[in-house]
Amino acid sequence: MKDYAVVVCLHGDELFGLEVIDKISKEIPIFIGNPKAIEHKTRSIDSDLNRVFPGNPFGDEEEKRAFFLLEKLKDFKYIIDIHSSSGDTDLFGIITQFSKEKINLVQKLGLSKLVIMPSNLASGKALIDHVSCGISLEVGPHEKKEIVDEVMGALNNINEEHSSNREPLIIYQVIDIIYGEDNANPFMINFKEVKKGDLIAKGNKEYFAEKDFIPIFVNEKSYKNILCLATKIITPEELI
Repeated sequence: MKDYAVVVCLHGDELFGLEVIDKISKEIPIFIGNPKAIEHKTRSIDSDLNRVFPGNPFGDEEEKRAFFLLEKLKDFKYIIDIHSSSGDTDLFGIITQFSKEKINLVQKLGLSKLVIMPSNLASGKALIDHVSCGISLEVGPHEKKEIVDEVMGALNNINEEHSSNREPLIIYQVIDIIYGEDNANPFMINFKEVKKGDLIAKGNKEYFAEKDFIPIFVNEKSYKNILCLATKIITPEELI
């Protein structure tokens, strides 16, 4: 089995992935997730590609593409799926199921933040749910020039020995979805703790935190009627 493969642009509006292609080592195979969506200047053609894996060779455009991608990726041990978000956020990793092998991959990439995302949030149909050992990298916003360098810093770590000066890893587990109006103005910052009773957003009404949590995906435009995802910090021992 081959080692690493990188996937970019599962969503056609996350175009910074094309810049990653220009900078990544030629030794690491890279796959464009949704070229037709890029061509049509849209996020997707028929369906959210990252919600239809393992795909269907006779399905809609994204279902066929998902099936094709898995055929290409099945011989790789580690899959790194790169995304950008509409909100301003530090680089972090996402996995849907814990394993020591995935934690080792996270540490190899030199990430300081890892989010455990319950697979039911993506109905178990995200790319990383259907590969041998997969992690998504998320950074934002889409148009921020520095995000390419942030991602490349992680990818370049693949070919380096572990460095002792990397930041310690903090693991966040998603515990809730915080719903609200699409036009609500959020007062939260990604990865900055919110306390119970804090005003977290204002639209046609005010939204107050019902509990303490750490928000991620604040102001994510692709999440309709969602203000953010709520997380808490956990230890690796809690996952075993």
